[in-house]
Amino acid sequence: MQITLNAWHNPQRQQVPVIAFTAATHNSTISGNFTAAQLRSIARQLINIANDSDQGEQGPVTYTVED
Repeated sequence: MQITLNAWHNPQRQQVPVIAFTAATHNSTISGNFTAAQLRSIARQLINIANDSDQGEQGPVTYTVED
C-alpha cells in the first residue's frame, strides 16, 4: 500500500510557520495544520505507536502529543 504525504508550507501564516499536512489511503486520513515542532511531536508518537503494535499491544491506547 502506498501512502502519499502532501504538505503546503506557509511561513507567513500567523507569524509561525504552518504546514498543511494530509495523508490518505483507501481507509485512513490524517489532515490538519501543524507547526514544524508539532509535526516532530506527532512523528515521535507515531514511532511509539508502531513499536507498541510490533510488541503486541492490544485495545485502545491514548498517545499524548506535546508541543
